[in-house]
Amino acid sequence: MSPFTVAQPATRRTAWFKTTAPAERPALSADVAALIGDSYPRNHNYRIKAGRLAPSCRLAVRFKRTAALYPQPLTSLLDLSASKGYFVLEAAQRPGCERALGIDAVQDTLAAASAVRDHLGLDNARFACLRLDALARKIGEFGGPFQTVLLINTYQYLYFGSDQSPWHFTTHREIFSAMRQVTSERVIFHNRLELADCQTAVRKQAALSGRGATFSPAAIRTAAEEFFTIEVRGRLGRRPFWLMTPR
Repeated sequence: MSPFTVAQPATRRTAWFKTTAPAERPALSADVAALIGDSYPRNHNYRIKAGRLAPSCRLAVRFKRTAALYPQPLTSLLDLSASKGYFVLEAAQRPGCERALGIDAVQDTLAAASAVRDHLGLDNARFACLRLDALARKIGEFGGPFQTVLLINTYQYLYFGSDQSPWHFTTHREIFSAMRQVTSERVIFHNRLELADCQTAVRKQAALSGRGATFSPAAIRTAAEEFFTIEVRGRLGRRPFWLMTPR
């Protein structure tokens, strides 16, 4: 049975989710340890200590605020911008989490995250170089919609593209429609909502596209509320956390 076969919610892993025996796990290479521990983006850095994840201070702050919005128990998690994989790997170590998936456009960091997964023996975690629109079309191949979905500091790239992945959605509605297709219970959303708050490269792309005026909190929220109800649950820095529940 595939670890991404749909299974009934459980309070502990079933037999086919047992982790790989320590003696059978590959060692973590120095290159992978360096990439996850000290590389850009710095707010995703972490280390492995005695088989456990040890986040950097910046990542620990972000994780604490995000994880406070997790349902209990957390049974499945999808990270739409997995980077080095910390959120996916941490979820996969929880006894009740049956499957955890991370997608991203950067193959090097996804490869490193996969190496950490193999080192820790987390058979219920998976990483894929995949766009949100493609994932939405074949969500059944990954066990169906996920209970909890994370979209953290990535929305601007979905709307304008990035150096790593120039492709982008053309409307806010398309983004939230795709997110609704991959979500069964909640989305935890923490993103830049003002164009002036976005990175320089994003602002340049917005100017080139002529779509900068369409990127605003009101436009984003209006599109989101067609598919989700939104509850503001505190802030991290200047940006609010939205807890989004499917309609």
